[in-house]
Amino acid sequence: MKYKTFIFDLDGTLIDTENAVLKTWQYTLNEYGYNASMEKIRVVLGVTTEIGLQRLGVKADDNYGSNWQKNYEKFAKDCDYFTGAKEMLMKLKSLGCILGAVSSRCKKEYEMYFNNFDFDILFDYVILEEDTIKHKPEPEPLLKFLEISNSNPKESIYIGDMPSDVQCANNAGITSAFVKWNGSNVDAIDADFVFKSTSEVIDLAL
Repeated sequence: MKYKTFIFDLDGTLIDTENAVLKTWQYTLNEYGYNASMEKIRVVLGVTTEIGLQRLGVKADDNYGSNWQKNYEKFAKDCDYFTGAKEMLMKLKSLGCILGAVSSRCKKEYEMYFNNFDFDILFDYVILEEDTIKHKPEPEPLLKFLEISNSNPKESIYIGDMPSDVQCANNAGITSAFVKWNGSNVDAIDADFVFKSTSEVIDLAL
């Protein structure tokens, strides 16, 4: 099976942001009087801020999101592409594939922290938190992407680094893929593909 539409998660999939995200959560939670280990905070990865707070059992005011964004600036400078990820996107683009992202990031965060990665050139479509009512692992974000890109679900694949990404793809009825090139110990046993290198993704388009 060859694919024409490649949809990616951002954090932990294309961009190595895990350490920056966890440190920001830890720093911001501390401002609200909560002390939590990095390991405990890992439950926030791959979900919206609201869901992250729910998972942690933390009650915060309406300013938590803006405070988080402000604090993220302290740690975001060290984020970069995973090895081979940008080259993978460029190759897929050259092959005429539809490229895009479905992320739990809000538009403000996307504009502030991802404007140095050439996504405006590489991606055809991007779905962010504000674009749908429901979020991963619900299928709505991917269904929205398929709608606006006019993509065939049978020729589309969603690639992420969290079980919620795999569940989102499976719920949307498209091929799910899980990356291991990020060195994570997380697994997703219900993924259709598990990629250990970016070259394995390119093979699906050739």
